[in-house]
Formats: sequence, structure tokens, C-alpha cells
Amino acid sequence: MKKQKIPKIIFANISVLLILTLPIEFFLGNWKKNFFGKNKYIQIPGLVKNISLKYDASSLYESKEPIIINYYRDELGYRSKNQTKNKPIILTIGGSTTDNKFVTEGKTWQDNLDKLSPKYDFINGGIDGQSSYGHLRSINSWHSKNLKNYNIEKIIFYIGLSDISLLNKNIRKFDLPQSKKEYIKNLLKDNSFFIGQLLSLRNRIEFLSRKKNSDLFNVHQKRNKEFLKKGVRFEYTGKDNINSNFYKNTFSNLLTETKKSFPNSEIIVIQEQIPGCNFINRDVVFDRHQNSLKKNKFKCLDLLKVYQMQSETIKKYEFTKVKIYPMFLEKILNDNDIYDYVHTNNTGALKIAKYINSLLNE
Repeated sequence: MKKQKIPKIIFANISVLLILTLPIEFFLGNWKKNFFGKNKYIQIPGLVKNISLKYDASSLYESKEPIIINYYRDELGYRSKNQTKNKPIILTIGGSTTDNKFVTEGKTWQDNLDKLSPKYDFINGGIDGQSSYGHLRSINSWHSKNLKNYNIEKIIFYIGLSDISLLNKNIRKFDLPQSKKEYIKNLLKDNSFFIGQLLSLRNRIEFLSRKKNSDLFNVHQKRNKEFLKKGVRFEYTGKDNINSNFYKNTFSNLLTETKKSFPNSEIIVIQEQIPGCNFINRDVVFDRHQNSLKKNKFKCLDLLKVYQMQSETIKKYEFTKVKIYPMFLEKILNDNDIYDYVHTNNTGALKIAKYINSLLNE
């Protein structure tokens, strides 16, 4: 008889636990807001919401002293969004160089722009690894849903590097919808009160034990080889075997949908500068990366192709209220402004902010 009662006791205890925890989960989590409010819950690959992280990036910066990074995203998934002041908004969209995952709060290039141009609120809508293929999804399912009632005066696309894969129609995991398993995992992470608390506790424990968070460090690696002094010369002839129509259509659709979602906003495309690529002009580049002659490695020539096609697309479709700036032809960033091969440190973030600010004041 005792063995028969044990399952009943376990079931009764679980039932009581659920009865006690479900109201807490419902009211303190994000379920009510996302599933019973005005904002529909939508997942964007790579996007995290309502999260506050603290971690040590000293290994990336090759520092003997701790480099403490505070990383915060609000309930809508944005960084550097002012919650109190009603200002015109400049929304910044891009991949990891926009996200600034390893630049602490208050030091990102959006935070610096908030100080340089205080009449605007510069919002960080960057997502690590996302390309223009994913930006299109973000415009339709994230930004247009959450910012439709805001005064979005300008939208800045700070892009280039992540679009290289699209030249060969290679859609990476950062842009694709998640599997069912990943969807459920992110569903709980975004909305569950208890799971959110457990994740915060895990982050604090990892920080205190100075262990790397694999979710944060899996893309960013410290520089293990220095740049070549001059580099390998490449010239773009326009005769390469790439699917130019696919990329041009993707980029064109991104601009078209952005204009539809934000008809009153000016669109600015900034073709980002990568210090390891020394562009002489729009056709010639010296690739200063050590692996520049190896296959399937980062190639500055591919980045040049991306920029050529962006400019051609804007010119062909005569997009109004779209400005494009070839930052890659400028000498804004140097080797000391990045901690790996592309991602900026504090000094690099400040230089980007000053460059963009100069464009806004033209």
C-alpha cells in the first residue's frame, strides 16, 4: 500500500507547486505582456530581450586586468533606448559591429552618439551575425511592430561584413528561423520569470568564477595573427562567378520594406570600414589578413563586391530619402581600434560615433 501511495503523494506535491508558481510565473514573467497585450510575441534569430549580463572580456582584449562588460537589452530587445525622454529616434541596424557585444553600456557607438547629438535617442537594434537577409525579417517582425508609434526620424544600416555570405546565397543560422527546439528554448528564456532568474544566477556565478560564457564568446575570438603591413592586392572586374541578382534583390527588398514600414524616416546606409582591408578605391583593395590567399576565408575582395552591388542597387531603383556613405574608403579606424579583426573596442566605438555624427551634421 505504501508503494501505491508514493506516486499519489508526488503528484499531489507537483500539483500544489504548480498552483503556487503559475500565478507568479504569469504576473512576473512576460507572458501577459507578449500574449495578452498589444505586442505580439515574435522571435528574431539571435535576439535576446529583457536581459542584463555582466562578464569579463579580458581574454579578448588580452588584458591582465579584468575588462568588465555590462550588457543590457530592454523588454523589446533594444540597447541604448531611452525609457523616459521623448526624443526623435535614430534606429541603428546591423550585425555584430552594431551590436557591440563586448563594449560595455555607456561606451557603444550609439551611447557616444547620444552624447554627441543629445537631441536624438540612438537605439541599438544590432544583432550579432545578422545580415541584410535577417535585417529584412527584423524590419517586418520586430522594429515595425514595436516602434510604429515612435518618431523614427532616421534609420541607419551599418552593414557590410555579414553580407558577404549572401553573395553565394549562403543563408547562415543567424538569419534563419529557429528549429522547434530552439523556439521553445527562446520562448522560455524571453518570457519565463523563473528561468530568467536562473539564467541571471548562472551569469553571476560564471562571472564570479571568471569562466567564459560560451553563448557570448563563440563568435568573437581574440586576434591570433597580426595584419600584414601592405597586404595582397585584389581588383574587382565585375566578372566573378557570384549570384549578384540574389544579393541585389535582397538588399533592394530591405530598403523597400523599410520605406513601407517607416515612410517618414530617412534611410542611411553606412558601408562599414574593416581595418584589415585597405581600399585604394572602389575597385582595388589590399587584403592585409594573414589568410587572404586561402579559400573559404575572409576576403576583402568579397566585401568590395558587396559595396559595389549596394551602390548599384540604390542607383538603379532611384530610392528617395536613401543616403549611402562609403566609410570603407575612409581611414576612420586603425588596427588598435579593434580587439580581434573587425570588432571595435572603446576607442573604435567612439571614432565610429564621431564619423556618423559628422554625417548627420552635413
